[in-house]
Amino acid sequence: MDVTETWKYWKQINRIIHFKYHETSQKYGLTLEQFHLLIELDEIESGLVPNNGLPPAIGQIAADIGNAPHTLSGRIKRLEKKGLIKKVRDENDLRINRVVFTDEGRDLIKTIKNEASDVFIQNAFKKMDEETLNNFLGALKELKKNLSVEEELTHG
Repeated sequence: MDVTETWKYWKQINRIIHFKYHETSQKYGLTLEQFHLLIELDEIESGLVPNNGLPPAIGQIAADIGNAPHTLSGRIKRLEKKGLIKKVRDENDLRINRVVFTDEGRDLIKTIKNEASDVFIQNAFKKMDEETLNNFLGALKELKKNLSVEEELTHG
């Protein structure tokens, strides 16, 4: 197996998907950074990113996406002005602001995700035969398992 070639294709696929997201986010008046923030919030809400069941704090989002909290605060303010998210005070610790979607923000992220990935990726998958799709799924599961083991060894 050629790991270098596999990695090259993985990076090319990520670039294509990234471009599609960028194109779609611009269509809805969002910068790519604003869109990434909305995606992160959506992934936390949907359970893809581990969380304690509460809306994420600004510091948590900043750590997850690799930004400083003060950098993220500006983005959050701009998204608040657009009516897509809002900050709420933590009930147990008033020093903490949590970030939640507004109904408009939740609807927008669903629309963008549908356009940029669901339809885009679904159409690509529909062009593949069942055996190829099953092999691809198996490979992704194995990769996730191996990466999870590495993560545990590194941080656990």
